Amino acid sequence: MPPVLAGQWWPGCLLGSLLLMRGGVSVRAGARHLDPVLAANSTLYWAWRRRYRQAADLSHGWGGDSQWRTGFRRDHRLADRLVYNTDVALDPTPPHPGGQDPSTDVDLLRYRCSTLTDHDDDQWVWDSHHVEPTAPTATPPE
Repeated sequence: MPPVLAGQWWPGCLLGSLLLMRGGVSVRAGARHLDPVLAANSTLYWAWRRRYRQAADLSHGWGGDSQWRTGFRRDHRLADRLVYNTDVALDPTPPHPGGQDPSTDVDLLRYRCSTLTDHDDDQWVWDSHHVEPTAPTATPPE
């Protein structure tokens, strides 16, 4: 079964179509779609710091001013599609040398972490973007 919303811990925040803050949710999913231990413990990309979890961000390791010099990740929810890492889609750069399989990018762009296969903590996802149709909302079974 694909992931379905099971509960919400805190709401996300949209400003128009721009996602300002991701919401915290619980989901139910079949084993073909999600490994709960891996999803809860794998490296979280585009995050400065997370308690009890490894985080990866381009601003790590570049000194005190690095967070102010690192570009933001912007995601948009449009009427008919979701756009992840929009700025890369608008101004694409050549792929990083030795880049990974595009399906790896989609997994890490959508969820910001590994969900089925551990992609480790050294993936170059910063120059990737993804667009997908907006899924219809479904009510989880009681």
